[in-house]
Amino acid sequence: MARVIKFRGRSIADDSWVYGDLVQTAENKTAIWPIDSKSQIGIVEVYPESVGQYTNLLDRNKREIFEGDIVRQTWETTIVDNYDDTWDASGTQTGPVVIRTQGVCISPCLTENHTNGDKTITKNKRISGYRCEVIGNKHDNPNFFENICND
Repeated sequence: MARVIKFRGRSIADDSWVYGDLVQTAENKTAIWPIDSKSQIGIVEVYPESVGQYTNLLDRNKREIFEGDIVRQTWETTIVDNYDDTWDASGTQTGPVVIRTQGVCISPCLTENHTNGDKTITKNKRISGYRCEVIGNKHDNPNFFENICND
Protein backbone atom coordinates (compact mmCIF):
# COMPACT_ATOMS: atom_id res chain seq x y z
CA MET A 1 0.00 0.00 0.00
CA ALA A 2 1.43 3.36 -1.02
CA ARG A 3 1.71 6.15 1.51
CA VAL A 4 -0.74 8.98 0.92
CA ILE A 5 0.77 12.43 1.37
CA LYS A 6 -1.80 15.16 1.84
CA PHE A 7 -2.43 18.06 4.13
CA ARG A 8 -5.30 20.06 5.52
CA GLY A 9 -5.50 23.67 6.58
CA ARG A 10 -8.14 26.22 7.54
CA SER A 11 -8.98 28.66 4.73
CA ILE A 12 -8.30 32.32 5.44
CA ALA A 13 -11.18 33.25 3.12
CA ASP A 14 -14.03 31.37 4.80
CA ASP A 15 -12.59 29.36 7.74
CA SER A 16 -13.48 26.02 6.07
CA TRP A 17 -11.10 23.05 6.06
CA VAL A 18 -9.25 22.50 2.77
CA TYR A 19 -7.60 19.14 1.93
CA GLY A 20 -4.85 18.62 -0.65
CA ASP A 21 -1.24 19.40 -1.52
CA LEU A 22 0.70 21.91 0.56
CA VAL A 23 1.99 24.89 -1.47
CA GLN A 24 4.26 27.84 -0.65
CA THR A 25 3.31 30.78 -2.89
CA ALA A 26 5.70 33.24 -4.53
CA GLU A 27 4.54 35.76 -1.91
CA ASN A 28 5.70 33.29 0.79
CA LYS A 29 2.14 32.47 1.86
CA THR A 30 0.93 29.03 2.89
CA ALA A 31 -1.73 27.50 0.67
CA ILE A 32 -3.35 24.19 -0.24
CA TRP A 33 -4.08 22.96 -3.74
CA PRO A 34 -7.41 21.18 -3.17
CA ILE A 35 -7.70 17.53 -4.20
CA ASP A 36 -11.47 17.81 -4.52
CA SER A 37 -12.17 17.19 -8.19
CA LYS A 38 -15.15 19.55 -8.03
CA SER A 39 -12.96 22.46 -6.99
CA GLN A 40 -12.01 24.79 -9.83
CA ILE A 41 -10.70 27.64 -7.67
CA GLY A 42 -6.98 26.85 -7.68
CA ILE A 43 -4.91 27.25 -4.54
CA VAL A 44 -6.50 28.31 -1.27
CA GLU A 45 -4.52 30.38 1.23
CA VAL A 46 -4.64 28.84 4.72
CA TYR A 47 -3.55 29.80 8.20
CA PRO A 48 -0.02 28.33 8.54
CA GLU A 49 -0.58 27.26 12.16
CA SER A 50 -3.62 25.21 11.10
CA VAL A 51 -1.75 22.99 8.62
CA GLY A 52 -1.55 19.31 9.52
CA GLN A 53 -0.31 16.30 7.59
CA TYR A 54 -2.38 13.15 7.09
CA THR A 55 -0.92 10.35 9.23
CA ASN A 56 -2.03 7.48 6.97
CA LEU A 57 -4.08 6.16 9.88
CA LEU A 58 -7.83 5.82 10.20
CA ASP A 59 -9.60 5.83 13.55
CA ARG A 60 -12.05 3.07 14.51
CA ASN A 61 -14.79 4.96 12.65
CA LYS A 62 -12.69 4.99 9.43
CA ARG A 63 -12.08 8.75 9.80
CA GLU A 64 -8.70 10.04 8.60
CA ILE A 65 -6.34 11.17 11.37
CA PHE A 66 -4.34 14.38 10.81
CA GLU A 67 -1.72 16.17 12.86
CA GLY A 68 -3.55 18.43 15.29
CA ASP A 69 -6.52 16.10 15.74
CA ILE A 70 -7.38 15.22 19.31
CA VAL A 71 -7.88 11.50 19.74
CA ARG A 72 -9.03 9.27 22.57
CA GLN A 73 -7.47 5.81 22.56
CA THR A 74 -8.54 2.89 24.72
CA TRP A 75 -6.07 0.51 26.33
CA GLU A 76 -6.25 -2.77 28.22
CA THR A 77 -3.56 -4.78 29.95
CA THR A 78 -3.06 -7.59 32.42
CA ILE A 79 -0.77 -6.73 35.31
CA VAL A 80 1.31 -9.37 37.10
CA ASP A 81 2.90 -8.39 40.41
CA ASN A 82 5.94 -9.88 42.18
CA TYR A 83 3.73 -12.53 43.82
CA ASP A 84 2.25 -13.73 40.50
CA ASP A 85 -1.09 -12.14 41.30
CA THR A 86 -2.78 -10.82 38.16
CA TRP A 87 -5.50 -8.32 37.45
CA ASP A 88 -6.83 -6.52 34.44
CA ALA A 89 -6.53 -2.77 33.97
CA SER A 90 -8.01 -0.53 31.33
CA GLY A 91 -8.31 3.13 30.52
CA THR A 92 -7.94 5.84 27.92
CA GLN A 93 -5.22 8.03 26.49
CA THR A 94 -6.26 11.42 25.13
CA GLY A 95 -4.37 14.22 23.42
CA PRO A 96 -3.35 15.97 20.20
CA VAL A 97 -1.77 13.98 17.37
CA VAL A 98 1.83 14.74 16.36
CA ILE A 99 4.21 13.09 13.91
CA ARG A 100 7.55 12.21 15.51
CA THR A 101 10.56 10.27 14.26
CA GLN A 102 9.30 7.22 16.18
CA GLY A 103 5.87 7.42 14.53
CA VAL A 104 2.46 8.94 15.04
CA CYS A 105 1.98 9.85 18.69
CA ILE A 106 -0.28 11.60 21.18
CA SER A 107 1.75 14.35 22.86
CA PRO A 108 1.08 15.52 25.49
CA CYS A 109 -1.01 12.55 26.52
CA LEU A 110 -3.47 12.31 29.41
CA THR A 111 -3.58 8.67 30.52
CA GLU A 112 -6.54 7.69 32.67
CA ASN A 113 -6.56 4.34 34.45
CA HIS A 114 -10.20 3.30 34.90
CA THR A 115 -9.19 0.53 37.29
CA ASN A 116 -7.60 2.68 40.01
CA GLY A 117 -8.59 6.22 38.95
CA ASP A 118 -5.03 7.44 38.36
CA LYS A 119 -4.38 10.23 35.85
CA THR A 120 -0.94 11.03 34.45
CA ILE A 121 0.37 13.25 31.68
CA THR A 122 3.13 11.83 29.52
CA LYS A 123 4.65 12.49 26.10
CA ASN A 124 4.81 10.65 22.79
CA LYS A 125 2.39 7.74 23.27
CA ARG A 126 2.14 5.80 20.00
CA ILE A 127 -1.34 5.50 18.61
CA SER A 128 -3.15 2.58 17.05
CA GLY A 129 -5.87 3.66 14.66
CA TYR A 130 -8.21 0.77 15.43
CA ARG A 131 -8.18 1.65 19.16
CA CYS A 132 -8.68 5.40 18.86
CA GLU A 133 -11.34 7.87 17.86
CA VAL A 134 -10.98 11.45 16.64
CA ILE A 135 -12.92 13.60 19.12
CA GLY A 136 -11.92 17.05 17.87
CA ASN A 137 -8.89 19.06 16.84
CA LYS A 138 -6.79 21.71 18.49
CA HIS A 139 -7.81 24.38 15.97
CA ASP A 140 -11.60 24.07 16.37
CA ASN A 141 -11.26 23.46 20.13
CA PRO A 142 -8.07 25.24 21.30
CA ASN A 143 -8.75 24.65 25.03
CA PHE A 144 -10.24 21.15 24.72
CA PHE A 145 -7.17 19.26 25.95
CA GLU A 146 -6.62 21.64 28.90
CA ASN A 147 -10.30 21.32 29.87
CA ILE A 148 -10.22 17.51 30.03
CA CYS A 149 -7.00 17.61 32.05
CA ASN A 150 -8.69 19.82 34.64
CA ASP A 151 -11.85 17.70 34.99
